[in-house]
Amino acid sequence: MEDRGAAIFGAGVGMNAAPPELILEARDIVKRYPGNVALNHVTFRVYRNRINVLIGENGAGKSTLMRILAGIETADDGEIFLEGQPLHMESPRDAAARGISIVHQELAILANLDISENIFAGRELTRSGMIVNRVQEDKQAVSVLSRLRKSLHVHTPAAELSLGCRQIVEVARALAHGSKILILDEPTSALSAVEAESLFQVIGEIKQLGVTIIYISHRLHELLHLGEHFTVLRSGCIVGEAVRAYVTRNWIVETMSGRTDMSYAKRSPGGEKHAVLAASGVSIAPVADGETAATALHDISFTLGKGEILGVYGLLGAGRTELLEALAGCRRATSGDIVLHGKKLRIGSVSDAIAAGIALVPEDRQRDGLVPELSIRENIALASLRGAWLSHEKECACVRQLANKLRIAARDLELPVTALSGGNQQKVLLARCLMRSPVVLLLDEPTRGVDAAAKLDIYRILRGLTDEGLSIIFTSSEIEETELLADRVLVLCQGRIAAELAGTGITDAALFSAASPVVASAPGRIEGRATA
Repeated sequence: MEDRGAAIFGAGVGMNAAPPELILEARDIVKRYPGNVALNHVTFRVYRNRINVLIGENGAGKSTLMRILAGIETADDGEIFLEGQPLHMESPRDAAARGISIVHQELAILANLDISENIFAGRELTRSGMIVNRVQEDKQAVSVLSRLRKSLHVHTPAAELSLGCRQIVEVARALAHGSKILILDEPTSALSAVEAESLFQVIGEIKQLGVTIIYISHRLHELLHLGEHFTVLRSGCIVGEAVRAYVTRNWIVETMSGRTDMSYAKRSPGGEKHAVLAASGVSIAPVADGETAATALHDISFTLGKGEILGVYGLLGAGRTELLEALAGCRRATSGDIVLHGKKLRIGSVSDAIAAGIALVPEDRQRDGLVPELSIRENIALASLRGAWLSHEKECACVRQLANKLRIAARDLELPVTALSGGNQQKVLLARCLMRSPVVLLLDEPTRGVDAAAKLDIYRILRGLTDEGLSIIFTSSEIEETELLADRVLVLCQGRIAAELAGTGITDAALFSAASPVVASAPGRIEGRATA
């Protein structure tokens, strides 16, 4: 496979172009755990001053390989070469001393320290080796942030920073300590679209400074936007390597998963569908009855057909999550009607919505969905707790049936739910909702934090459910996912419906145009677009 990758790489740079310089090579790496070979003779190449993308399903071995490169773990076999010289590391400090840093998906920010203190935490600048030199730390912190073109005050407490700014501080920490190679592991998984775009600008800046990037993400549009050299891991082996000119979305999906593309997820246009749910003039206030702050919704009206997948798209703060939460009883509407099968609903709580046949899979499955202390079976069965007396046998049979239907990859349903991958955890929440046989399923970011192969599986499942008559409303911050999965799309802008798109009208340009606020003629006033 390596010969094929090298051939593709050679073709990609052209006959007369000089090949890029190899800065880091992990050669023939093997890593074993009890009962599992995580990396099986992997050779991973990193090219100087390039954005080197590493792709793979959950469990493919990406994190293991990165931990080895960052000195967190040691390989059982194989060698690592940095600029052609053998590299031996026994700790992250060894890796950092050689110019290799990693920014993990779970940020290592100390909330009780300010920005400057975080940048130098563990490697403080001192006078005479004893007293921390805050003046010098602040000066260097200002310098590195200015190199990133970020005007953050170095004495700002980290607890007051947004996730995007915390990510910038992590990058600044790496630069302050002279990193030549920066590993970014799922850097945008918890960022808004605006914060992600800001991070992309920072990545461009540090690349201009001569830093080499290793970039890991499940978001295919990010990889195609940023990546210059692509390496694909599957089941602990390298299965593909190519330069950007030879990489397409389908190449990534097929190489990573060994399966076909996701084009089947788009249903052929059909006729008018019988309306199952109708919302008329639904509005919510930004804060109501002690609820957390939210975007206000204004006069939202739409219908949902039987067996239809309705997408809700919008930029950060458009009101996507708030709309789903209003339908699910998490937020109370201040006005408007919700009608299900011709019957006006009174939704004052989540219980009211569930009883009516409306179920929600929340955006943050860890915080709002899963109960980590419980098993897979118990997490699925939570929705069926209707009374004091339960038939354990019937419950187990129903859970097993749903687990098989949704292809939850677990050898034992009594294992902790935390033992599952992100995609399988998402399926557990789907199964929990299906335990109540809903009429309408609400999905807030249904594939956040899952790999492309798991997305493919979830798309298949959702299409199968709609073929059975279930109606679905989903939100997604991934424009590609919205285009692929939705039969129709409601585009929200600042709490209002800016456009309704269907069929061939669901395009990047139409979605972006409708979702983007425009400045009205009145000074200081922002309004959403009325049409796509």
